[in-house]
Amino acid sequence: MTQKELFKTNHTDLGIMNGWNWDNPPAEYTQHLAECGTERIALIYHGDPKNPTEEIVRDYNESYTNLGTCYNQITCNDCGITYRVDSSG
Repeated sequence: MTQKELFKTNHTDLGIMNGWNWDNPPAEYTQHLAECGTERIALIYHGDPKNPTEEIVRDYNESYTNLGTCYNQITCNDCGITYRVDSSG
């Protein structure tokens, strides 16, 4: 089995994120946001360096692959979804 075939059997390709309807995102992506990742408390600075606030943030176990100057592929190592993001604007 080639590397590409192995990748396709273990991952769900959600396509290009820029084309998603954000009123109804893919169910796999919504599930990924809810179930994957680890929550932690972080100090966030909103303009005033002397007054940070504590906020809960979530870190995801993801792999980022640069596919071009502004084209990236993101793969979650926990649930196996993969999607692409075009940041060219």
